[in-house]
Amino acid sequence: MQNQLILIVIVFSFLIVFSYFTLIASYCYAWLKSKPPILNIGPHYTFVSIVIAARNEEENIENCITTVLNQSYPSQNFEIIIVDDNSEDGTNKKIQQFCNKYKNITLITLDKKSNLSGKKNAIYTAIQSAKGELIITTDADCIVQENWIQTIVSYYQQTDAKMIVAPVCLKNEKRIFEKMQSLEFMALIFSGGASLYFNKAIMCNGANLAYQKSIFNEVNGFKGIDNQPSGDDVLLMYKIKKKYPTGVLFLKHQNAIVYTNPQYKLNEFINQRKRWASKNTKLLNTETKLVSGIVYFANISLLILGIMCLFFYKIEVFHIKFYNFCFILFGIKCFIDFLLLFLATGFFNKKFFLIYFLPEQILYIVYISITGILGNIGSYEWKGRKQKINE
Repeated sequence: MQNQLILIVIVFSFLIVFSYFTLIASYCYAWLKSKPPILNIGPHYTFVSIVIAARNEEENIENCITTVLNQSYPSQNFEIIIVDDNSEDGTNKKIQQFCNKYKNITLITLDKKSNLSGKKNAIYTAIQSAKGELIITTDADCIVQENWIQTIVSYYQQTDAKMIVAPVCLKNEKRIFEKMQSLEFMALIFSGGASLYFNKAIMCNGANLAYQKSIFNEVNGFKGIDNQPSGDDVLLMYKIKKKYPTGVLFLKHQNAIVYTNPQYKLNEFINQRKRWASKNTKLLNTETKLVSGIVYFANISLLILGIMCLFFYKIEVFHIKFYNFCFILFGIKCFIDFLLLFLATGFFNKKFFLIYFLPEQILYIVYISITGILGNIGSYEWKGRKQKINE
């Protein structure tokens, strides 16, 4: 009976790890096949509205606004709309200082007495007053490159994309903990971009997202998903993708990269990941559910195998020691993950982070298994607000 149970675990683990290998291999293939677009920098006739939702970002907002202002794109052809979502620090005051100096910056402060709160409502409020044909969103803790707007607009003009998913990367990673976060983050951005090569929308990041204002209104914005605490990016992408099946594109260009900070404290990191994982699974599309399931079960099966090795390492299956099966499956996952990260770190110019690959792999198996459960129970705290999961 014991040997039969072990055999079942091994067979299931092999099938799920093989599925994982195939999935990641397809992403690597897609990344290699998709070349950075050759952008024709044409006339700057597209008026752009940069939308930034800010809450308790006193330490970051100045750097964010400064880099958005310092663009190669003509300042008369873009506006910056910043929505202060009831900040409890000096965020509002710092934004107001910029507004007094620059005509193309608008500050909107959400009424504390109203029901409007949260990032989706902040973005929705900004878009209602936006003058731009193209909406570009980023976060208040991000910095952008000087050709950021120009690159996105050029790609938009060439493709007439309904939504553009653009890359985000971490910066200021000092400790090993932050560098491991960076590896995981690059893998997520890589996977989201590669999936769009196959016209499959699984993930994107609101820190670097562009879409037509008319399309946002056409799909009724966040209506139907406005009660979800997160999802201003992914759930909106689903709505646009459903309306325009080939209209969501990934901009694979280094000039379009937006940079943000890692989480420096463990509790903040866990809260962020719980928030990411807390989206109601009923709202996820089929592709995302499938990919999430493969990734989660591949990792948790390896964790279970590792634990079982402590008790059954002497047992043989088909004349092969049990622990050898574990090492083989772990090795298969490491091989394909290394290939993905080799390509991803090459794009983001962070190949030297690969020295942390092996410890990151071991910790990732444990962490993803735990956060996959925590993301569906309890609550998390973000920007000074506590939110119950699946409320």
